[in-house]
Amino acid sequence: LPHQEVGGDYYDYIQVSDHEFVFSMADVSGKGIPAALLMSNFQANLHAHISAKGPLTELVKLLNAKVFQNAKGEKFITFFVARYNTITKELQYVNAGHNPPFLIHDRVVYMLNEGCTGLGMFEELPFINPGKVFVPNNALLLGYTDGVTDTENEQGIDFGTDRLRDFLISNSNIDSIETLHSRLIQLLMSYKQSKHFTDDITLFSCRFYGK
Repeated sequence: LPHQEVGGDYYDYIQVSDHEFVFSMADVSGKGIPAALLMSNFQANLHAHISAKGPLTELVKLLNAKVFQNAKGEKFITFFVARYNTITKELQYVNAGHNPPFLIHDRVVYMLNEGCTGLGMFEELPFINPGKVFVPNNALLLGYTDGVTDTENEQGIDFGTDRLRDFLISNSNIDSIETLHSRLIQLLMSYKQSKHFTDDITLFSCRFYGK
């Protein structure tokens, strides 16, 4: 849901081998056409350099250099990228300053927050700590941009991560991702009442069924 006619949020799904896929979410500082152009360039670089063999840390370092070069330090991109192996059930990820996705299984919630700073803030990343989790069957993962948690009601109170977590726990058994997203958007619409959304809103979810 773009805040203006053109948004700067981005999500993607890329099959990199018979048993591995990569998915990502990103959000650029700023709005409108300049943000969309920077994100379009970012997407092109991601597709050009993603592979099944290279570590995600090297990909993130390269993307950081590209963003810094293109934005000259005036904008930055928060980015979450993960690679999942359907045989080993291993999920490797790097969270570059993005809102941590939720991983839910049996009403237990994990936040995927290991990684580094946002991309383009520094010419070289000061640190990068990749994360790794083993995903149980029937787990649910929800990725989102900060337009979700920053939605305000008429009293100026953010929707926040606690309400989002409570919603996911209550709805984690829904098989249909479309239904899950629809219910969340309806909840946000009800929460904000007469106020307008203040940012782009993007959702990306995965249900891990196992075999």
